[in-house]
Amino acid sequence: MSVQYKMMGKNDNLNPADQKENGYYPVVVRKKTIGIKELAERSSSRCRMHPFEMEMAIKTALEAIQEELLESNNVCLEGFGTFSLKAESRNVTNPDELRAESIFVKKVSFKCSPILLKELKTATFVRYNEK
Repeated sequence: MSVQYKMMGKNDNLNPADQKENGYYPVVVRKKTIGIKELAERSSSRCRMHPFEMEMAIKTALEAIQEELLESNNVCLEGFGTFSLKAESRNVTNPDELRAESIFVKKVSFKCSPILLKELKTATFVRYNEK
């Protein structure tokens, strides 16, 4: 199992035209996006659960994660990572000016666990053949 990559040219938007730096960086080639159903099918082949049962287990876990985030909790899946909610509002000079109704969810943040990151760092890379 290898991660495919291709090389992309760097855009130097910071330096003036006569001082632009040229170079390339690797970009991971994404083959496709795996949905819950396919993830459940792949996962169920590794245990004694039917794919439908695995799919329902994943969906139930996702609902529980969402509920916990809405309760102001972080959700840590040991060995995988931690999910947390980030909030945003308009800029104010006095904290008393801001009402709760003006605050909204900016994003859900995910911090990869050191265990998963260590495993992923063992990845081997092969250049993508664009033919």
